[in-house]
Amino acid sequence: MKYLGYLAVGFVLGALVWAFVGGTALKEVRAAKQPPCLGCSVDGKTTPRMPDGHPDLSGHWGGAGGANHDQYNRSADGSFLYDFSGNDVDENGDPISAVKATAPRPGQTSFNIGSDKPDDNAPYKPEYLAQAKKVGDQVYGATNADDPDLACKPGGVPRAAFGEMQVMQIPGVIAILYAAPMNDRLIYTDGRQHPKHLDTSYMGDSIGRWDGDTLVVDVAGLNDETWIAGGFSAPKYTNIHSDQEHVTERWTRNGDVLSYQATVEDPVMFTKPWVLPAKKIRHAGPDPGNDNYLMQFGCSPTDLGHIVKPTKDDQYYCNLCIKPAGVK
Repeated sequence: MKYLGYLAVGFVLGALVWAFVGGTALKEVRAAKQPPCLGCSVDGKTTPRMPDGHPDLSGHWGGAGGANHDQYNRSADGSFLYDFSGNDVDENGDPISAVKATAPRPGQTSFNIGSDKPDDNAPYKPEYLAQAKKVGDQVYGATNADDPDLACKPGGVPRAAFGEMQVMQIPGVIAILYAAPMNDRLIYTDGRQHPKHLDTSYMGDSIGRWDGDTLVVDVAGLNDETWIAGGFSAPKYTNIHSDQEHVTERWTRNGDVLSYQATVEDPVMFTKPWVLPAKKIRHAGPDPGNDNYLMQFGCSPTDLGHIVKPTKDDQYYCNLCIKPAGVK
């Protein structure tokens, strides 16, 4: 009986040791496989997935971690330098967010405000191209007083669809909150169709389906009070559209990089569909300092009346520009 007692005690001690050691090891394994933040990839390369197997688009995109602020983005005094030329890759060919920062040219007085090459702009019918050019030729700096964005109207799709944002994904619906709260939207993925009697709105009605690992979003019911593009790096003559605008978006996640592609159709104003250049952005990633979060900002149209077109006598101009060397 004595030996049985020793055996029992030994078994209990062994079980406790196994529970401690094995349990600790199991916790370490589980911890090692846990992503460092909401929606983060475990290693920056593996695409996280939902229980149904589809890619998980959740998390904070852009922001401090996703804007690729590195040593190539800073001037000698350590400040950030921004080039809104629309580049989507850095000097190594790696994808970056919309705010690619490179050193300005000597004497540069404003940033690239978009291309006026015919092939880069939307394929307007002749009568509407004349209207688009009239708007585009008034652009200075990043925009002009006709820009609906400055009147605090939602930006619409595709203009306001992709940028710094917080994505929340659950079965059946994906919610997207943007830095500009008036652009927040829902993408339904539960198999529904657009409502039969759909009123137009700034952000339209979005329904999504999965094509492999790509979320394909059909956006309808868009009003004609927004611009297709605008601001920095936008094609100069791509702005107006009708209330028949229809957009097909393709969202693809690869590790901690999210790609966006959009095709715009407008049977009233366009001669053919217009495919936007692809955009990419990084997941903001973990933030131990708790400073990297989506901060939504308000909008006030009071600045609208203060936007004046520069003249040739101006030393420097625009609402986001740099002062040339020698100008005090």
